Amino acid sequence: MTLLDLTWPLERAGEALTALAVQARLQPALRELGAPGAAVLADPDDAAIERWLAGAAAGLGLEAEAVDTDVAGVDALLRTAAPALLRVGPDGRALLLLLRGGRRTLLVLAPDLRPRRVALDDVRRAVCEHVLAPLRGRAEALVDRTGLRGQRRERAVELLLRERLSVLRVGRAFILRPSPAAPLLRLLRAEGLLARAAALALLHAAELALMITAWWLIGGLVFAGRTDAGWSQAWLLLLLTVVPCRMGQAAIAGEILRSAGALLKRRLLVGALALPGDLTRREGAGLLLGRVLETSAVESLGLRGGLVSLVAVLEFAAAIPILALGPAPVLHLALLAAWAALSVVLVARTGLHMTAWTDTRGELTHHLVEAMVGHRTRLAQEAPERWHDDDDARLVRVLARERDLNRSESLLVALLPRGWLVLGLAALLPAFVTGSAPAATIAAAIGGVLLAQRGLATFVVGATALLGCGVAVRQALPMLRAAESADAGAHGLMLSFPPVPEGQPIVVARGLGFRYPGRERPVLREVDLAIAAGDRLLLEGGSGGGKSTLGALVAGLREPTAGLVLLAGLDRPTLGLVGWRRRVAAAPQFHENHVVTATLAFNLLMGRSWPPTQKQLAEADAVCRELGLGELLDRMPSGLLQMVGETGWQLSHGERSRLFIARALLQSVDLVVLDESFAALDPATLQQALRCVLERARAVLVIAHP
Repeated sequence: MTLLDLTWPLERAGEALTALAVQARLQPALRELGAPGAAVLADPDDAAIERWLAGAAAGLGLEAEAVDTDVAGVDALLRTAAPALLRVGPDGRALLLLLRGGRRTLLVLAPDLRPRRVALDDVRRAVCEHVLAPLRGRAEALVDRTGLRGQRRERAVELLLRERLSVLRVGRAFILRPSPAAPLLRLLRAEGLLARAAALALLHAAELALMITAWWLIGGLVFAGRTDAGWSQAWLLLLLTVVPCRMGQAAIAGEILRSAGALLKRRLLVGALALPGDLTRREGAGLLLGRVLETSAVESLGLRGGLVSLVAVLEFAAAIPILALGPAPVLHLALLAAWAALSVVLVARTGLHMTAWTDTRGELTHHLVEAMVGHRTRLAQEAPERWHDDDDARLVRVLARERDLNRSESLLVALLPRGWLVLGLAALLPAFVTGSAPAATIAAAIGGVLLAQRGLATFVVGATALLGCGVAVRQALPMLRAAESADAGAHGLMLSFPPVPEGQPIVVARGLGFRYPGRERPVLREVDLAIAAGDRLLLEGGSGGGKSTLGALVAGLREPTAGLVLLAGLDRPTLGLVGWRRRVAAAPQFHENHVVTATLAFNLLMGRSWPPTQKQLAEADAVCRELGLGELLDRMPSGLLQMVGETGWQLSHGERSRLFIARALLQSVDLVVLDESFAALDPATLQQALRCVLERARAVLVIAHP
């Protein structure tokens, strides 16, 4: 059986995607995906195929990350990418489903749904052959001159080709994983974090059992007055066995922190990108910066605090049966319960002080950022002797809250472990003085007291970290909620469809209305609109009339508060947010659009797959020149690969406007919405840019002032 016999045809891509997700235990949302349409399969650039795969994965509640690699990095990709889909074959029209990687062999899922093992070398050859084949003859002729024969000759040819062509790009792989905004329990299962946490708990329980056994053994020897070498060696072996337990715990804890940290960062990134525009405008740069700074504590404090708290619970639980066997079990357990209740009270008090301190510090961060942004206005409007009055007052409030927090934390750290040690030992005094209990029993009870003290000390560390994490999560809550809403919007029908035929409706709106949060009067009311393929519409009106709001509703940047909007006959929940934006592209107003500090090519093609093909770069170059940016490209030393943005090549207002227009046009959508995109252009440049838009856009809605 050849490798191609284990591949799936591209026509069965939906079935293959579902089968791989189920076999990899990613818990997909089972739904009928169907087969890619003829327009998708006929796409010469393969952009529609990749878009279909990404959309189909999102429909299953998964994320399909497209990963490119070069010849030199193929082996590393194959070993670590699973579960993934690999495009192989002469024309890339076959899919190889990778279930598990390995150093020499890979586990793939065959079309009969049976896992099969294949050699890594065979898969590498299938992925790279279309790149290496044109120069294979020259490499073979060169190796033949050395006189090598047989397998040594074949290996030399492969090594020579891989060395000389190592930087060439090869086929794209799609790595499957749960969506970062999926339910938390599902993410934890998919990443194996629950199993690792259980293994960590078992190892720590084993360590405690070994330590208790060693304590009991050495105590028995001492109080019995025995010096048996065999028992002493057994005690030593017990202590040595603790070492691999602790090493295993450290390794597992490191894996948990790494995986959970990456998971959390991805979730926060999705949420940050999905934050509503109204929220970002309302809060301002200062509060947003404060939120971002606090999110770093979610990972550093939350994950470590959770692991430490788990250890504390195990140690605390292990102390209970030991104290129950001591000379004063009722008194010890009652004191332990009371001390645990006191611990909860002190932790809650510390949490309140930490919340107040964090809120005050966030207000200070917001004030300082806003003051720096408006520093020139401040210099002109405020007397110099008053510049720092508000700053000083806010700083005093922060210091006062910090002082309260430090007192609470000091009481928590100093009182809980040490106070319990005093109480626990005091409860043993009557039995120790009267001699009513055996010495071994008293020694065991002392061990229980010390173990409970260790659990309380560990609990203080973990609880303090979790408190900080809780406060940070409160600051990051808008991003976490935005991530959940983004996930809900991604489950629509995002698969690629053929372009809307000429004259057929693209957007149909009936009774459309929109009201901004906190405002009584709606901006739009009972608006009916129909845009068909081939339409060129101009929307004019005065400021504040709702033009930009209507454009945002059409482009999917906002959701209407009343009425219905259909795109190609589908509503927003059915099509999904990403699916909507793949059929309508918008160039918002200048203050709502941005140039990213990256290459000009990235800024132009950020709505397409990345890295781009040569054909896509050529298309971007052509669109820029049609928009009148040819002189800019000729001046740039690196052309489309020139760095632009705040720390790169500076673009003028008009150049940025045309970059935004080009970005929308290059997304190859059915409808382009341009909001005040021509306002910064002179008449001649405006005519040139407008001609480009009318020639390239299938349908266009231009918003402008009269």
